[in-house]
Amino acid sequence: MDLRAWRRRWQEDPQGAEAQLSALREDPEVLAAWVEDLLRDPDPEARAWACRLSVELPDARGEEALLRALEDPEPEVRAAAAWALGARPREEEVPRITRALCARLQDLPWVAWVAAEALARYGEAALDPLIEGLRHPNPQVRILAARALARIASPRSLPALMAAREDPSLLVRHFAEVGLDRLFPTQWVWMAG
Repeated sequence: MDLRAWRRRWQEDPQGAEAQLSALREDPEVLAAWVEDLLRDPDPEARAWACRLSVELPDARGEEALLRALEDPEPEVRAAAAWALGARPREEEVPRITRALCARLQDLPWVAWVAAEALARYGEAALDPLIEGLRHPNPQVRILAARALARIASPRSLPALMAAREDPSLLVRHFAEVGLDRLFPTQWVWMAG
């Protein structure tokens, strides 16, 4: 199967084209070449597909391309790149990836939400940039950082979540309380005293 034939199939029958991708998993070299080719395509939908395909790569080769795709002018591509980076968190380049994902928290709301979901999948590795995000002047960034921290529920985030209970945003305060409840169900109220 070559890329041109697959692209024609994708335009006519996207579900059938996706089913064909299983054959690509058997040849990571071809898959990596397809990802690179599709990421250079002028069609944003093709670039978004490239992000989706990169998840199938057995190694970290796709991460550099995904980090570039996080800066794509099209929000659909940025969201696909964020999703792909969170779909299979890897050890390589974690600080760089989590910083890049945190930068997307200022993006369009739906792109930012996907980036926050991806960050939560990195768990403890994402704590420092998320805690920093709680001090950001943009309330959307603080809300999404608090939500991701609540999902991670790490004891290391306790001081930041306690401080976030004083945030001017109701949603930041809400997610801080959710995170505290996950860490210490019903006990954190007494710690505040």
